[in-house]
Amino acid sequence: MIVRHGELTFRPASVADIDVFEAQFGDVDGAGAYQWFGFTSFAGLRREAESRGLLGGDANMLVIEHKGELAGRVEWLARYWGRRDTSLCWEIAIGLLPAYRGMGIGTASQRWLVDYLFAHTRVERIQATTDPENVAEQKCLERAGLRLEGRVRRAQWRQGAWHDQLLYAITRDDSQPT
Repeated sequence: MIVRHGELTFRPASVADIDVFEAQFGDVDGAGAYQWFGFTSFAGLRREAESRGLLGGDANMLVIEHKGELAGRVEWLARYWGRRDTSLCWEIAIGLLPAYRGMGIGTASQRWLVDYLFAHTRVERIQATTDPENVAEQKCLERAGLRLEGRVRRAQWRQGAWHDQLLYAITRDDSQPT
């Protein structure tokens, strides 16, 4: 499965892609201040890439290519607001390699992912979280059609402290043209 969207291509992740992500996101400089959670093993991601291509589960990933070059990844993770069988929504996330940040790729990729998930899954809601200081991602999510719903206090442990998160979401009705 390869999907082209303008200058972007979305495809399943390979073990070689995971190797690049480990090298690029393996420290605070590559991951960025809002995505650095300390040193983490990528062995599980490699196993998941080999066994299921990181698709078809509760944690999914597609690689983003820009003009044929690896630019990053988009992810969608199962989240529940009640019983598992009736309250599933997807939480989306993105990780762009440093050279591809600030070019509009994040907005285009997250908007494409929202459209893809509404077209190919039954969820009613797609959400994302970001740090209150991460203004670039807040703007990106808003341009992708998500709306700020509120602040989740002290929700994320990162770099030795608890951090609030802003909760953004879009529903199937929100995503339909008016």
